[in-house]
Amino acid sequence: MKQSTEHNAIRFEQARADSKVFRTAYPLSKELRNQFFTHVFNKLNHYVAKNSVAGMYPDFLKFARTCEARPEKEDDAAHLFYWWRLLNDANKNPSSNIFTEFHFEHFAFFKTRPLFLSWLQLAQHTVPDFYYVAEELSSYGCYLMNLENRSVVRMMLPDTNHPLPQAGSVISAVLLPFSNQLHLPVALYEFDLAATKDIVPTYKHLHLECDKALDPFQIWLKNYMSLLLVEKYSLSGEEPWLKE
Repeated sequence: MKQSTEHNAIRFEQARADSKVFRTAYPLSKELRNQFFTHVFNKLNHYVAKNSVAGMYPDFLKFARTCEARPEKEDDAAHLFYWWRLLNDANKNPSSNIFTEFHFEHFAFFKTRPLFLSWLQLAQHTVPDFYYVAEELSSYGCYLMNLENRSVVRMMLPDTNHPLPQAGSVISAVLLPFSNQLHLPVALYEFDLAATKDIVPTYKHLHLECDKALDPFQIWLKNYMSLLLVEKYSLSGEEPWLKE
């Protein structure tokens, strides 16, 4: 009985905007979900685009081309590099970053809704990662397997106008936490399905050989740049490492 009571209490907190802790294991009420997407998630994305992307995006697009991202996916790569930069900055400067600036910009809203402030604080600790796309969860969600630790992640697309990545492909993504153990992508690069056979074993090798002294953001950047080249050569059939 005690366990059931505690369980119900936690679920009840997820229906109150004045709750102080965002619990990712439990669902949000319909009202709070609407508030979250309208006033937090969508506004955060808009804030990022308005305040930073416009000035810095050309540099990240150039960097994506330097890393030889596929031409039709350069925008996705640039967007992913950009979110990596934001999260890396937040990791190095937890008291002054895009998330704290967004909080200050909407201080009155977050003051009366500490539940969403708790989510914002969780979100800024996200690290980009690599996933194998296992199977569809619904028309707007799918199961992913983390390539590093084989943990299963449930991803939900906040915008149903974008297609789900193909089952059997590998993606690199920034997945922000959400309720009910779901994750929301804000940046996602899908490697070509035909390259999976080369990307997965290469990633395993990279993971085994990575310098443990590097922080997770440095490791992700190094691996992502390497896997972009693996994708390129896997699809072209070239093996430049065999050339003299």
